[in-house]
Amino acid sequence: MVAQDPGVRQDAPTEETVALPRLASRDRRRAAAEIRRPAPGRYLAVDDAGDVVLVALREAALRLGRDPAADMVFDDPSVSRRHAIVLRRDGGTVILDDRSLNGVRVNGKRVMAQTLRDGDLIALGAVTMRYMEVTP
Repeated sequence: MVAQDPGVRQDAPTEETVALPRLASRDRRRAAAEIRRPAPGRYLAVDDAGDVVLVALREAALRLGRDPAADMVFDDPSVSRRHAIVLRRDGGTVILDDRSLNGVRVNGKRVMAQTLRDGDLIALGAVTMRYMEVTP
C-alpha cells in the first residue's frame, strides 16, 4: 500500500488545459484576412477556442462537417461527418441538415431547412456560429 500525502488533492488536474480549436487550420488561415475589415457579403462567424473566425460564403454551396472532405471542417465529436449544407438560394442563404445525428439548430429551434437572416445563431452539435450579412 502506497502512503498518500494528505496535502495533495487526488482529484486535482495535473496540468492546465485550454480549449482546443474546433475549426481546421486551413479554414482559420483562409478566414484570417476577413477578420480585420470584412468586405460586403455573407459570413459565418465561428467561435473557435475564444477567437471569432469569419468564413466568407462565396460558393453556391458550403458543406459543413467533421469529414476532411467538407468545405468547413470541425474537429468536434458532436458534429457529424456530413452535418449541414449552406446554400445560396433565391437571393437568400439557406442551411440544410445533412442527416446529422445531433441536428441543426437555428436560434435554438431544430430545423431541417431554414432561410438565414443576419444575426441568426446556428448550432451544429456543440459548435455555435452566427450568420452575418455585411452591406456596403
